[in-house]
Amino acid sequence: MALASLPISHPSRVYLTLGPILALGALTPTPSLPPLILLLAVLRLQTDTVIPRSDWKGGVAQVASVSLATAVVHAAASLHSLSTPSTSLLVLGVLSLVTSSIAAGSLAVGYYTERASQTQWTRTALFPATWATTWAAVEHLSPIGQLATWSPVVNLGGYSWLRQVGGQVAINWVVAAWAVIIADVAGAWMMGPNPNGEVGDGFEGENGGSLVDDGRIRDRPIPPTRPAVSPRTRRTLVMTGFLLALAVPSYVISERPPPVSAPDVTPLGVACAMPYPQRNGEATGPPSLKDYVAESRTLQSQAKVILWPESAVHFNLPGERKEAFEKIRPQIANGTYYGIGFEELVHPDSADDVWKVGMRRNGLVLLGWEGVVYEYYKRHLVPIAESFSMTPSNEKPSLFTMELSHPKTWTAPKWAPGPNFTRPIDITASICLDFTTASSFADLSSRPALILAPARTWHPSIGLAMWEQAKARAEEAGSMVLWCDGGAGGVSGIAGRGMHAFRQVGPGSWAQTVSVPWPFDQRRTVFSASGTLISLVGVWAIAGAGWMAGTVAGRVDDREGGPGRSLAALTGTAHCAIEFVRNLGHRERRGEERPLLD
Repeated sequence: MALASLPISHPSRVYLTLGPILALGALTPTPSLPPLILLLAVLRLQTDTVIPRSDWKGGVAQVASVSLATAVVHAAASLHSLSTPSTSLLVLGVLSLVTSSIAAGSLAVGYYTERASQTQWTRTALFPATWATTWAAVEHLSPIGQLATWSPVVNLGGYSWLRQVGGQVAINWVVAAWAVIIADVAGAWMMGPNPNGEVGDGFEGENGGSLVDDGRIRDRPIPPTRPAVSPRTRRTLVMTGFLLALAVPSYVISERPPPVSAPDVTPLGVACAMPYPQRNGEATGPPSLKDYVAESRTLQSQAKVILWPESAVHFNLPGERKEAFEKIRPQIANGTYYGIGFEELVHPDSADDVWKVGMRRNGLVLLGWEGVVYEYYKRHLVPIAESFSMTPSNEKPSLFTMELSHPKTWTAPKWAPGPNFTRPIDITASICLDFTTASSFADLSSRPALILAPARTWHPSIGLAMWEQAKARAEEAGSMVLWCDGGAGGVSGIAGRGMHAFRQVGPGSWAQTVSVPWPFDQRRTVFSASGTLISLVGVWAIAGAGWMAGTVAGRVDDREGGPGRSLAALTGTAHCAIEFVRNLGHRERRGEERPLLD
């Protein structure tokens, strides 16, 4: 037990060592579920030590240590994100300190609300709800959404299916719930058995266990009876069973992508156009508009949707964009669309007064032989790097329905019903940083079949982080995303509907055939239809259910009044009856052994 007593006798050394080490693995640009659970469990144990002892120096030191660890793992990606490395590191340090302080504040709120609650069941459910609410608020208020938050995006294991039901709120709730369980088990192990042999509960007071070394505990009188299972153990077992049950659907729901050749699917060719002008393997410069057009013409024999990266081309002169599209349009095959990412300088004021002359905007258009059929402009700009030079849009994504005609191996009547004999493919789009918010596609009237996602990141780790964010949004919407990153070391590929791995790193065009279910289910997922607010209502409903369960359990366990009194009386009566029968048997045997004559 010497090892178990270290966190109690030397809390600062133990927690200030474990915290930063776990933060290095948990708070990367792509946070992972298991290390984040362990980090939160350790910080929760430390909170139970810091607040009762008023060890505010230890708490501040942990916030600083975790912030430093977070800054270290993000330093390489942030070094060249702004104009100078010093400015980049300063912003990174402030951001890391703010997020760590928010996490510490959530832990403190959880501590006090749990101590104010009256039942063990309420204490179990309060902190997960508080934690999920905290990061939902941060996502809503932060200009970079879920980036830099303590929200896992990889290694979700059996809980990935929850994205379609509760979004990131549900995932964050699972993290906090497992942290509560692990902290309870670790705390019981550190506190050791009580005088009755019940692990950890000998140190548990009215308002929960304490990890503070208190000599008064050793002088505690030994209770005459020992409960079979303590309330704290019971709630830990129930919560563990509930979390394990939440992982069961992942073993039932198939995550494999459907085959591309089957009667109940629509094969759809998609491509990412990323030309690489080079000589002898060395890049000769950024690709031009002509390079993108030539690459797209090559790809249109394999794909119906060809996406260019974010800001692939720039338009600065009045009428330049319209003129360029008019030249490109005749070269596009009938039924094929180019997703063109561009930047442009606004010249005439827009009719709705959203865009003014001189503004710069980042957009995407779908261009077919008939002209522009879809238009979208970036809504979330990278702070400082883009926000000073561009203007964000306030228009949310919409849907475009592409009518897909039958391939050569199908006859028109067998492909789709008349009169058009075409299959509709609903398409929507967002651009790079727009994917960091769970509400990206909340206003869509139906489920999209394909999400176009042009991007341009500046570092491989940022590229991976944004890829995971786009994949999360696709899974929440029950759709798939075509991610095309033209940045240095960026990744590209298709995610969603059973597809998880990116296709390639860096420049180079590619095409792939994906399958869209036919007939396509246009109903939105539970999360897409309800949104983050309803998910928060759900996690607080679980907390309310915990309060109700604790109240009922308390009344049943109450031996002084209520149902517990009747239960105790019934148990006592049964015990007396058993003892009477047992004693009667002993008396009869003693009578048989007594001599006939005294």
